Amino acid sequence: MGNLALCVFCSSSNLVPEQFRKDAIALADRMAEEKITLIYGGGSVGLMGILADRILGRGGKVIGVIPTFLRTEELAHEGLTEMIVTQSMHERKIEMSRRADAFAVLPGGFGTMDEFFEILTWKQLGLHAKPIVVANTGGWFDPILSYFLNAENQRMISRQNLALVEIVGSGEQVVKALLGRRDPAGTPPRLSRL
Repeated sequence: MGNLALCVFCSSSNLVPEQFRKDAIALADRMAEEKITLIYGGGSVGLMGILADRILGRGGKVIGVIPTFLRTEELAHEGLTEMIVTQSMHERKIEMSRRADAFAVLPGGFGTMDEFFEILTWKQLGLHAKPIVVANTGGWFDPILSYFLNAENQRMISRQNLALVEIVGSGEQVVKALLGRRDPAGTPPRLSRL
């Protein structure tokens, strides 16, 4: 595939279950095989660190984006291909979005959900048309998917909004879902308004 940049949102916790660690490794291996650049939050811990270390170890390219105040708290990764430091969380998300051709969401906490919902909202508003793929490893996202269906049933969101996200069963399947789907249009100019 080559030249594709995938932004991955995921946990910075070192306490995640082993199945999520294995899934992050499988995603990293597929990304390295396909020469897909990782864009991520720049941390050296949790699933973030596992992804970055594995891709770097296989000769891949990793770009971290981290706000100044999180450099110490999230233990910024020191061995990346490139590290971009922003002034705020919002600037971080904008920078990751500008550099990414697609987005993947792995299990994570509040930060991961914040990133996921913001990038999903931007897509709903037409600020980008990039693929968003959720790796529902071990059913992690089932409660969120139930929320989506309930929101659609209650007419809070439309059925077409449900199609803004592709759900797959594992991290490895993220790359399979993206093969052949790259959007050549890139980021619409409206994204600069964010």
